[in-house]
Amino acid sequence: MSSRARLLVQVMAAVASLVLADQIARHLGLARAAGLLCLTSLATLVIGARLGWRQALLGVLGLTLLAIPAALSHGDPVLATLVMTFTAFGLGLSARWQLQQVYYLMIVSLCLLITNTPLTQGSSALSVLRLAGSVLMSGAFTILLQRWLVPRDPDKVPVALFPVAHSWRRSTAYGALLASTTLVTTPLALQQHWHVSGLWLILVPFMVLRPFVRDSWKVALHRSLGTVAGVLLVVLLAFILPKGLPLQVPAIVLAVVTVLIAIKRGHPAVMLMAYTATIVLFDSQSADLLLMADERLQANLMGVAITLAAMAIAHPIEQRMQLKQVREAG
Repeated sequence: MSSRARLLVQVMAAVASLVLADQIARHLGLARAAGLLCLTSLATLVIGARLGWRQALLGVLGLTLLAIPAALSHGDPVLATLVMTFTAFGLGLSARWQLQQVYYLMIVSLCLLITNTPLTQGSSALSVLRLAGSVLMSGAFTILLQRWLVPRDPDKVPVALFPVAHSWRRSTAYGALLASTTLVTTPLALQQHWHVSGLWLILVPFMVLRPFVRDSWKVALHRSLGTVAGVLLVVLLAFILPKGLPLQVPAIVLAVVTVLIAIKRGHPAVMLMAYTATIVLFDSQSADLLLMADERLQANLMGVAITLAAMAIAHPIEQRMQLKQVREAG
């Protein structure tokens, strides 16, 4: 298969997976969860294309299990904070194999579920299980579509499964740093002032922080600019999009662009710009798109500020740890 044909088929797989996720939500009586399932499919698609179907399946299974306590945390900030703290620490540990670089995409669906659950308070256990099942179905069908339509390029050397990139000490420290941000962002995000825009308060540290603080200031700047640029892109779209056009249309277009940038390993700021705009469009209504974009920009900037403050605190601690390691080695 030529590179151009492969690219076209990849676009078809991305569109098909997003449309299928929307249909799963509607057929299961979870129309409000359509954006959640589409973002899950998008994350699965990117992980599958970057790391392979096994790692994508692990991500989907993990998200499915976390979706249950996340759905049950509706109206319970303590439980929601515990879920996000546990998730953040687990994502930090995955840095040992450098999986956090794409696994954080799954966190978007979890944050959305906590800040804007499609279930009503006091929903039955069956409703919670049906929601978790829809997450599993969306991810599983996306993996099957990717494997069927876009098989791995035989000319590429297979990537070693779970190559070690960082020590357990470094991964644990990274997990602790991520978890500490959720102790601040999650309670703030669940305040009534933020509503669904609180998603960004929780999400930004996952998108910005890296295992080595000393090397991540430039990356943090790029990622911060990318997320802010994505919200500004939505503001621009709010002025130029036709009034009757469903937001799912530009959302799907930007989702496909995100997949292509991720596969081509484009600049992280550009990918995050497209991805951020995709999230905002999937999670907004046409009538209040401009207002929602403004609220998301404010939440995004606050998330960036919290992240940079966490990095400033962690930097001298990291330097002391490294100095101690050098002394022990000497």
